[in-house]
Amino acid sequence: QYQLLGHTLEKSIGVEPYLITLTDKSDVFPIFQHAGVEFIYMLQGKVKYRHGDQIYTLTQGDSLFFDADVPHGPENLEKLPIRFLSVIIYPGRDNDS
Repeated sequence: QYQLLGHTLEKSIGVEPYLITLTDKSDVFPIFQHAGVEFIYMLQGKVKYRHGDQIYTLTQGDSLFFDADVPHGPENLEKLPIRFLSVIIYPGRDNDS
């Protein structure tokens, strides 16, 4: 379950914070790839998270900050439920250039 907590889109930057909850009823998630950077902060559970060729084990209190242009996403759901904050920061639509 992805819950958008708010968003802003200025000319120079966009920000989207999400609360993500993964349970035994969650679908298998594809690998994501999008413009900008992403920050993840683990609230609960344990997940193996892929970023490119690297796999990170994340548990409560861990964080990850990465280039979102590189393929990324949950690789293996280790301990459910899993809850984490994901903040995506991406280039805005600067029409003045």
